[in-house]
Order: sequence, then C-alpha cells, then structure tokens
Amino acid sequence: MKKSSYQSAMSKLKTSEDFKERTLERLNLERYKLIDNDKRNGENAMKTANPAVKKNKVVIWAASIAACAVLTLGIYAVNQNGSGTAPDSVTNNPNGGIVENSGPGSASSAKHRVNIDGVIDEVSADGQSFRIGELWVTVTDKTTYGITGPTAPDPSEQLVSKEFKVGNTVSGFTSEDVTSGKVAADVIFNNF
Repeated sequence: MKKSSYQSAMSKLKTSEDFKERTLERLNLERYKLIDNDKRNGENAMKTANPAVKKNKVVIWAASIAACAVLTLGIYAVNQNGSGTAPDSVTNNPNGGIVENSGPGSASSAKHRVNIDGVIDEVSADGQSFRIGELWVTVTDKTTYGITGPTAPDPSEQLVSKEFKVGNTVSGFTSEDVTSGKVAADVIFNNF
C-alpha cells in the first residue's frame, strides 16, 4: 500500500530537521575548537605553513632595504661637487643683469593680455561699439581680429566674428586706460 502524501511530506520534513540539528551541532563544535586553540581575545592566528615563504619575505625585505640604500647614496653622490660640500647655485645670466625692454614680445606661445572681457550688454546703432558693464568699446579700422602667431589656430577655427550682438562673449585688448569708461579696441580675440 502506498503512503499518503501527507506521511511522505512529514518524513521529509523530519529528515530535514535532523540534518539541520546535526549541522548546527557541528558548527558549534568547530567554533569551540577555534576558541580553545586560539587564546588571543577572538583574533584569528595567521600562520605561515610553508617555511620557504618566510624565507622569501626576508629576502624581499633585505632587497628593498638595499635598494633604498643604493638610491640614497646615488642621490647624495650626484648632489656633491669635487670638494665634498654642497653644490653651488646655478646662475644663468647671459646679459649681465641688464634687462632690455623693447616692448611686448611675441605672445604666440603664452597667454595673450586681455583687459576687455565679458558679455555684451548693449550694441550701438552702427554696430561698431558695444558696452560690457560700464565700459564702452569702439572697434576701429585698426582693430585686428583673432589670435595671431606661429602657434595660433587657423582663423576659420577661432571663435571670432566681426558682428557684435547683445549676449555675445567678447575678449580683447586695448592699450588705452579701461578705467576711463570708453576705449578703442586694439585686438578682439574672440566674439561668440
């Protein structure tokens, strides 16, 4: 006669409960064994089972210390001159201390000087003057557009337009005093 499904389910449940109990007992035994073996306030002991590994660690430490010593001696030797004292300071004075001022040099590889910078608030009716904050800037026939020099990008790649509109961002340079409130632009580097 076949067992009922209820009885087979109950026997499986009993089997799984027995397994669970035995597993918990084994885990508790293992935990107590670890506590008995290691009396270090709950810390696990890290032991190297292979003595060759210990030897390798010593060799690595010795090699590291030797490398540091070699580097230290090498740096010390390079920084010494023949007399055993500290090296003399390096002087590079081709002009004998005389500075010649022949005006601003080529600014092709350096930053360009900018004293006109901001967003256009107002444009005149003729379109040749604009206001940035309190400064009115007039563009003349002598005004150049864009960045020049051997390292400058092509004019087609520069963000400069000869048409000034409210909201455009403008950067430029003038040799006049910007505190006067009205200047003529020497260069307009960008207008976009």
